[in-house]
Amino acid sequence: MKIPVLFPKIFDYPFTYKSEISESLNSGDFVKAPFGNNEITGVVWPHEQKTEKKFQIKKISKKINVKNLTPAMIKFISFFSKYNLVPLGMSLKMCLLNKDVVEKNFDKEFKKFKIHKIENKFLLNKEQKKSLAFMRGVGDKYNVTVLEGITGSGKTLVYFKRIKDFIDKGFQILILLPEIALTNQFSRKFEEFFGAKPAIWHSGTTKKNKSIIWKGINEGKIKIVIGARSSLFLPFKNLGIIIVDEEHDVSYKQDEGVSYNARDMAITRASLENIPINLVTSIPSIETFNNIVNKKYYITKLKKRYKDAPLPEVEIINLHSEVLNKNSWIANKTIDNVNSYLNKGDQVLFFLNRRGYAPFVICKKCAYKFECPNCSVNLNFHKKLNKLLCHYCGHKSLLSRICKDNNKCDLLFCGP
Repeated sequence: MKIPVLFPKIFDYPFTYKSEISESLNSGDFVKAPFGNNEITGVVWPHEQKTEKKFQIKKISKKINVKNLTPAMIKFISFFSKYNLVPLGMSLKMCLLNKDVVEKNFDKEFKKFKIHKIENKFLLNKEQKKSLAFMRGVGDKYNVTVLEGITGSGKTLVYFKRIKDFIDKGFQILILLPEIALTNQFSRKFEEFFGAKPAIWHSGTTKKNKSIIWKGINEGKIKIVIGARSSLFLPFKNLGIIIVDEEHDVSYKQDEGVSYNARDMAITRASLENIPINLVTSIPSIETFNNIVNKKYYITKLKKRYKDAPLPEVEIINLHSEVLNKNSWIANKTIDNVNSYLNKGDQVLFFLNRRGYAPFVICKKCAYKFECPNCSVNLNFHKKLNKLLCHYCGHKSLLSRICKDNNKCDLLFCGP
């Protein structure tokens, strides 16, 4: 019997094997099979690679005693591969743990992730109840609902209550966060509400904890995972809802290695699983806003902060209306405000949203601009490296250039 097996390697197709083992094999089953000089883990794939070549067919070594990938997960891997132009095997690799599966039993370790009975001590205000009722009214099948609310309006509490609906029905839940740094603060809120430690998945999670979470998710024993982008590829057995918190955050876009947008792929996974997905934000991204306008997404809003707490005071100092001292990029008004806080013993943070010493370099004599030959954007000068860098493709260039008068260019470094 011919069996197509997909391996977590850089191939865009499964390999054909034959099975002489006693157990029956179905698509999604994990198997061990010889590949080159090694024996590696693969997945029985539903589609065979057609070829007219004649070759010797190797035998599958054994079926691994791990629950198989669901049909929805197999469809998601296939879609992810085609949509993001990633080889099928590399898409599968993202669903495994170091190209392999976890066979070890972790029943004792699963206990700390068990959700206890949730007490109804967290009360919603009128606006929050209205948003929760709206989200429930949209239904438990596939839909995209945006929960928009100003900072401090209690969006987290609303979707925690929505999550409880699915926990009570025995489903699993995935909460996506854009940054690793947010998970510790978020986990405290989670523990207070659900009475258990959350399963946290990101690049900083230890190898042992990743093994425990992967196995717990695969067996349906861990109910809630809070994670960064990569948690989207965990092999959930009974996924009920996906929450994408801070959906507007650019950190959901991965641009190194395999490039993809985790928010968009989460929406795809929800559609293939036929489950709802909630996009939570204080200000929707352009794409989400467009989908709301075109009635593709539902939206519910929280317009007031919880318990009517006041927003922090914000003052904008317009540099066009301020007189700046020579060679200064900071207004006197800004300096006075900073000094008033320093004198009180407070701390001050200056945030400059760029990298490098000068974002723009030009010759005063010939007006030559240093641009990236690949991206046609200005090269940034980094003083420590004494080089010009492109922040898009990584192109590097030296400053030395001969001007029109056969002397070195007289360079002007622009920007603060």
